[in-house]
Amino acid sequence: MRIQLLIATTLAALSGACTSTWNCDPDTETFKVDAVLSEADVTTLVSDYGATDRSEITCDSACSYAYGRDREWSVQEQSACTLSIAPTPGATPETEVGSVQCEGNGIEYFCEGRRPLGHVPLRGNCSSLADFLSHCAHLEAASVVAFEQIAEVLTAVQAPALLIERCRRAADDERRHATLARALARRHGAEPIAPEQRPITPTLAAIALDNAREGCVLETWSALRAAWLADHAEDPELRSLYTSLAGDEGQHAELSWDLHAWLLGQVDESTAAIAKTTLIAALQALPALAQAQARQSPQSLGMCPATAHRLATHFADKLAHAA
Repeated sequence: MRIQLLIATTLAALSGACTSTWNCDPDTETFKVDAVLSEADVTTLVSDYGATDRSEITCDSACSYAYGRDREWSVQEQSACTLSIAPTPGATPETEVGSVQCEGNGIEYFCEGRRPLGHVPLRGNCSSLADFLSHCAHLEAASVVAFEQIAEVLTAVQAPALLIERCRRAADDERRHATLARALARRHGAEPIAPEQRPITPTLAAIALDNAREGCVLETWSALRAAWLADHAEDPELRSLYTSLAGDEGQHAELSWDLHAWLLGQVDESTAAIAKTTLIAALQALPALAQAQARQSPQSLGMCPATAHRLATHFADKLAHAA
């Protein structure tokens, strides 16, 4: 897929400045979840939350997953939880195999770029440019781990050498991005927090499912967003930062889609079907996620919620047709 060309045509078609103001503090809420879990959901829970099989899925992880899946928010505090998962031989990805009921307090959360398997989300807000830059540096550092994870798994299964090399180059790019963002955050008085991970052993199937969302959708959106911010950020330092990031992120997005195509031919049919479903669901959720991301970001970035939603809607539609 020619992501760089798609980014360029999207920017050309949807240029324009923001005229509205917005608040970058994330919203919070009291939530209740009563959710059905499909076989696809259970597979994702095993791959993303450090379990070796479905018997090790915890109620806490199922609650966090279901709340994030249905609301695109994160659990801040959980007060009650009940989980049931039944063994269902011969289940298809769409088969209902369990349910989770939970309640607590949630916080609106956006992700920028690619998170590794087992990533522990950073809580907090971006009430200042320093906070935003600190969060950016945190996520760039997490992306280093993500690409190193993929390279290790690809090496273990003797994947094409070029794919492995591109993953290692991407990790080096993200390491450089983290250094740039960290230095800028410190100049604004913030000290970035290093990313944390739950214990997990990545597998090829887990990488395939994770790449569909984190790579093909979130990383690809980040590439478009970086290109927009390189031209529209009000702060000259931010324009400089995103100019440094934009080209690399476009290449990482291309890599994500190339990985997706290769991985679909390596995993079993059920996993491939779940990966395709995951990608489409993530594309459908992207406009709302992009809008929340803009609402939580400093106004000096120059991307208001309406613009983010418009860009993401157009971009997700083009990606879905090209997938």
